Amino acid sequence: MGTKPRRPPRPHLVSPDKAPLSKSLLLVPSALSLLLALLLPHCQKLFVYDLHAVKNDFQIWRLICGRIICLDLKDTFCSSLLIYNFRIFERRYGSRKFASFLLGSWVLSALFDFLLIEAMQYFFGITAASNLPSG
Repeated sequence: MGTKPRRPPRPHLVSPDKAPLSKSLLLVPSALSLLLALLLPHCQKLFVYDLHAVKNDFQIWRLICGRIICLDLKDTFCSSLLIYNFRIFERRYGSRKFASFLLGSWVLSALFDFLLIEAMQYFFGITAASNLPSG
């Protein structure tokens, strides 16, 4: 009776070409940054990461867009390289866990931006620049 030998089961790995969050983070913000830098330079002032405008005028969209969209092409290139290399972590941990890590990191870094600027102003009397680097 010819029974086929059983193959050992393959470990469940995410396919190496699947990294949807990294791909979307690579394409969408890069396209928006290129659009703002090349075609709509007069609209860049709307996306400046200004903490005083966020704090005083409650312009929360500046907080969101200022962290996602780079206003300079060299910053866009560097962030694209970083996201491209971080796709390895998305493949390893999965898109959901990677997205929650990115969201947590984003919230903590935004909180630290506020805290550091307020602490410098309160303790040392130093008025820090209100416009922080975007992207």
